[in-house]
Amino acid sequence: MIEPRIYRAAFLPALLVLVLVAFSLEPPPHALDQGLAADTLFEGTTAINTVRSIVTQAPDRSAGSAGDKATARRVTAAFRDHGFTTSVDRWNQDGHDLENVVGKRPGSSPQQIVVLAERDSHRTPDAPGSAADTAALIEFARTFEGRASNRTLVLASVDGGSLGSAGAQRFAQQLGGNVEAVIALSDLGAHRSRGPLVVGWSDSTTRAGLGLQRTVNGSLREELGSIPGQEGTLAQFARLAFPVSPGAQAVLVDGGLDAVRIAGGGEVGPKGPGALSDVNVDRYGALGRSVLRMIATLDGTSREPARGQLSYLTIAGQVLPSWVLELLALALVLPALVTSIDALARASRRRERVAPSLAWLGMAVMPFVLALVVAWLLALAGVIDDAPSAAPDPRTVTLGGGAIAALVVTLLVAVGAWLMLRAWGIRDGAAAAAPGAGCVASLALALLVLPIAVLNPFAALVLVPAVHLWMLATLTDPSARLRIAMYVIGLVPIVAVIAYYLWQLGLSPVRGAYYLLLLVTGNETGVTTTLALIALLTIAVSVGAIVIARVRAGVPTGRRGKRAEEPRRSIFGPGGHAGPGSIGSEIGTGRR
Repeated sequence: MIEPRIYRAAFLPALLVLVLVAFSLEPPPHALDQGLAADTLFEGTTAINTVRSIVTQAPDRSAGSAGDKATARRVTAAFRDHGFTTSVDRWNQDGHDLENVVGKRPGSSPQQIVVLAERDSHRTPDAPGSAADTAALIEFARTFEGRASNRTLVLASVDGGSLGSAGAQRFAQQLGGNVEAVIALSDLGAHRSRGPLVVGWSDSTTRAGLGLQRTVNGSLREELGSIPGQEGTLAQFARLAFPVSPGAQAVLVDGGLDAVRIAGGGEVGPKGPGALSDVNVDRYGALGRSVLRMIATLDGTSREPARGQLSYLTIAGQVLPSWVLELLALALVLPALVTSIDALARASRRRERVAPSLAWLGMAVMPFVLALVVAWLLALAGVIDDAPSAAPDPRTVTLGGGAIAALVVTLLVAVGAWLMLRAWGIRDGAAAAAPGAGCVASLALALLVLPIAVLNPFAALVLVPAVHLWMLATLTDPSARLRIAMYVIGLVPIVAVIAYYLWQLGLSPVRGAYYLLLLVTGNETGVTTTLALIALLTIAVSVGAIVIARVRAGVPTGRRGKRAEEPRRSIFGPGGHAGPGSIGSEIGTGRR
């Protein structure tokens, strides 16, 4: 049903954009020169005594608990004793009384260097995590007591880390301007890291500046000798296609700050209670000195770390900005869009009934919308945990009875609504096998990916294989095996992104499904992303139904069970006229 020459000709802009991509690579911002060594300023053997005292006096430091408040008082007293102007910000969130403790030491410049650590913990006693991070803040305050500095130094012990970095989000809103860099700390006492030590991801396509990341990597390398490398290009693509990142740096970067997290245990820290014996004292000291070295580097230069592009990929040491990928995504969607429009015009000229197919696809949205409404109602009823506005720590996601019940009920609602539509004859095989169904589904997918390409070109490029392969599977007449293969291959990039996140966040498939449910019900994904996910799921299931119906019925692309009268042309065959007048025509090169 498609015109091959129109399809081929529409790829010309994509070829031109590919040339532009090759010339858009640029060198990354330079790292700042490293400051002086801090060997005698932070020792793990000294800081571990503070860690021991914290976990002994307040083993339970869950958000808003008595242990959390006692630790906050300890930090407040330490900041004041070491000459920091200290303020305490108290508020209530979701029934928890939280407080941020912020110490500020003015320098000769109003430019601020911020070091932040989350004080609360969902684990008991969590010595390598929040206890070690809080102790490090206290040691930093002691180190800088009486020392002159160029920049203003801010130390922040924030609350609500186990509530989706609530304290970090509130701190970012109140921080104001003149912030040069923010260094967040997590799991400094961990024995090893699972993945990179420097985390600069956010919950959007915005990333921490490469200048700051490279400078922090340099400080870590000076103290540790070698550090795990950053994610490769494909991993970066997966992260940006569906941007979700737990930790304080995510809300800070989303708040417009240039922030990174030094994660001693990796992006998602170690599991388990975190006993005092789990602290790697030597590594803890090296990571603490790395932070001090980083502060000295930022304070000792007149330059700020260059941020460069806000959204980018790194390829072979070069930076590729997102704007050129946006052009590439639009150019790659264009052939499928033009061809789908042409196929719809052909179906109309042949008097195929397109309107019922449009209603057929529209009704397919209902099961997923109903499932989403039920999930929201379950969250309001308290069956689902209160989802924070930012991505929660995956370690806090547990599969209790309520979580499993929510997943089962949501799934049953979607399946039940689908079966009801089939009972009413709306989702039957005959409707799926109709020629108009493929036209409508292909056009709907192309139209969906167009705005996605503008909002998130990485997600659009992940969907490009599905846009083309699903169009060919529904609008051409391949063999049954090839038709099924096209559909499955179109799903591969989407499944790869899902699999990467399950591995990266340490989630099983069931816990991953519940984690996604929390993100949606907490509106962390946002209305636009949620609607796009529903539309994509609807089209994916509908295209699958079309493929299955045509394989079972053996229906070719022609009408009434017969092959179309137009001659079949190979998409990769010789060229021909694809200019004005060809859209919607029976044969693109009519007789003159």
